[in-house]
Amino acid sequence: MDEPKGTQPVTIRDVAKVAQVSVTTVSHALSGKRPVSPETAERIRAAIEHLGYVPHSGARSLQRGRADMIGLVVPDVSDPFFGALAVSVERSADAFDLGVVLSSSIRPAERDARYLNLLRSRSIDGLIYVAGEARVDERLVQLAGRHPIVLADESVGDLDAIPLVAADHFQGGRLVAEHLRDLGHTRVAVLTGPIGLWSADERVSGFRAVFPDAVVVPGDFTEEVAYHRTSKLLGSTEPPTAIFASNDVSAFGVIDAAHDRGLQVPDDLSVVGFDDIPLSRRLSPPLTTVRQPVEEIGRIAVETLTALIAGDETGSPARSAVELIIRDTTRPPRS
Repeated sequence: MDEPKGTQPVTIRDVAKVAQVSVTTVSHALSGKRPVSPETAERIRAAIEHLGYVPHSGARSLQRGRADMIGLVVPDVSDPFFGALAVSVERSADAFDLGVVLSSSIRPAERDARYLNLLRSRSIDGLIYVAGEARVDERLVQLAGRHPIVLADESVGDLDAIPLVAADHFQGGRLVAEHLRDLGHTRVAVLTGPIGLWSADERVSGFRAVFPDAVVVPGDFTEEVAYHRTSKLLGSTEPPTAIFASNDVSAFGVIDAAHDRGLQVPDDLSVVGFDDIPLSRRLSPPLTTVRQPVEEIGRIAVETLTALIAGDETGSPARSAVELIIRDTTRPPRS
């Protein structure tokens, strides 16, 4: 390695010269904001040790082989539930002096490839992954056994060997069904999420534990699809008197479709959501829904991931309990 001459303080330019890379590459390696190859990261680390360059926490992290950064992947950060989960993860990570790299805005394949590169280059120490589909990139499956990865909110069959932090979705579906049964409803329907998605299937299974013959209509957790599926459902010869929408956003679409058909909620149709996002309580009438403990899920996911990063063996924690929040969109059916 070439050494800088003189007695001036060592700078990032000196590190770049000794490591034979650009200043930008050194900056990326220190910050963890962009991936660099393992070989390049090792050369930079060796140059820092050789020169004694430790101006800030980024260099110290690189020296000990840690980035002090974790990744968080969510399907859509604009969704109120995933936005709240991201806030919880960031707040919990801050307690461990960890930064969070968040992604949700690019196509799933590109997004997953980016995070795989961050894991390989050790630009992040671990990953909290919230799946939006039943299957994930095969490369992520291959890396799961070699890098700290935690699933949050959503189980994925291909990754069933790694820790999962999630609410009890089955319990939530059952609580909804018991509430509607106790009100006297018999013609009920479930507007579910994407078929094959674990959380959606669990909510339906819980509901069908009480109403085994309930009509199940596939959805995708969006308001638009919920609106159109509900319109068709309410136009049938024997429409339901109650609909369980598998998330609050879908419930908004259900309510709009009912209103456009001249029906009143809850007089003509009872509606229940899932998640208890803030808008649910401000709706008119306020939405009956299942509250997920999103703050707890984010916190436990970070705690589980930090344990894996430290080399501790850890399994999946117990499912977090949910709570039925009864508001004004449910009542007994008309006589």
